[in-house]
Amino acid sequence: MKKKQNAKKKAPKTTVKPLRKAPGAALDPMRVMSISSAYWQSKVLHAAQQFDIFTRLKDHEATAEELAAECRADPRGLDILLIAVTSLGLLSRKKGKYKNTPLSETFLVKGSPRYQGGIVSMFDSWYGAWGKLDQAVATGRPVVEKPHDQGPEALRHYIYGMHYRALAQGDLLAQKISFSGRKQLLDVAGGPGTFCIKFCQKNPKLSATVFDLPQTLEMTTEIVTSFNMQNRISRRPGNYLKDSFGQGYDSVLLSSMFNQESPQVIKEILRKAFDAVGSKGLILVQDQMLNPEKTGPMLSALIGVNQLIHTPGGAAYSEKEISDWMKEVGFRKIKAVHLPPPSPFTVLTGEKP
Repeated sequence: MKKKQNAKKKAPKTTVKPLRKAPGAALDPMRVMSISSAYWQSKVLHAAQQFDIFTRLKDHEATAEELAAECRADPRGLDILLIAVTSLGLLSRKKGKYKNTPLSETFLVKGSPRYQGGIVSMFDSWYGAWGKLDQAVATGRPVVEKPHDQGPEALRHYIYGMHYRALAQGDLLAQKISFSGRKQLLDVAGGPGTFCIKFCQKNPKLSATVFDLPQTLEMTTEIVTSFNMQNRISRRPGNYLKDSFGQGYDSVLLSSMFNQESPQVIKEILRKAFDAVGSKGLILVQDQMLNPEKTGPMLSALIGVNQLIHTPGGAAYSEKEISDWMKEVGFRKIKAVHLPPPSPFTVLTGEKP
C-alpha cells in the first residue's frame, strides 16, 4: 500500500549547540560611558575651586544657601554642584550642611601646607585646549601658546601649581636620593625651586642653583624666600634651549622637562648637563615614563597627549629610551629608582666618568 502523498515528512534531526557567551558579555557595559564622561568630574572640581568652596568651609560647615550668599551664586545651582562634589568624596553632607572631608581639608584649603589648588587651576586653564585635541592630532602641532606667553597670571598659576605638586614629591625624593659629599646642585628649568628646597633641607652642606627664565625666577625667589633658603639657593636666568648651563656643579637635576621636547632636543639638554658637571658628577632625570612596551601607565600616556596639545615636539618616553640617550651622551652607571605609589615618577641616575 502506498503511503498517502500528503503525509508529513519527518523533520531532519538537529543538534542544539550550547549558547556561547557573547564576546563582550563579561565586559563592563558602563566602561565606554565612564571614559567619555570623565571630564564631568574634573569640571565639578574646577567649578568648586573657582567658587573657593573648600577654603570657605575651613573648620566649619554651611548650607548651600549660606555658601550661595557668600559666593553670589544661585542657591539651587550651587546645591546641585555641592551634591556632585560630595559624591566625589571632597565634601560630606549631613542634615543639609556641607563640610570638608580630610582629602579636601588637606589638599584644597588655602594655607594648608599640602595645598594643591594651584594645580587644579592649572588643569582648569587647559580645558579649552584639550577640546582641540583632534586638531592637534590632525596637524601634529600645538593648539595653544606656552604658559610663559599667556601673561603673568597664567604663568603664576602654572609655577605655583608645580610648586604645590612638588612638595610631597620633593620630600620623597630627598629620602631616596643621596647627596652625600655633594655641594653644588643645578636644577635645570627648576621652576619654583621646590626640589632644591627639599634637597637643601635634607643636606645641610648642599647649595643649589635654579636655572630658568627670568619671569619664572621672580616666583622662584618668592617661594625660596618663604622657606628661608635664599642664601643657599641662587637663581640663574637662562633658556635651556639656547643657553649654556655653566660649569662647576657636581650634580644636575632634569625634572619633568623631557616630555616637553623632541628626542633631538633631549640629547642636546643631556650634553649641556654633561658639560656642566665635573668627573663623578651625578645626573638625575625625573619624569613620568612609559613602560618598555609603551602601553602605559595611563597617566604617562595622557601626559604625552597633553604635550601634543601644548608643545611642538613633546611626547611621553619610556625608561629605556631615556637611558639609551643618557648612555649616548656619555653618562655611565645608569640606574632606575622606582618611587613607591602614589608617586607616578621614575628617576634615572647616572654618573659622568
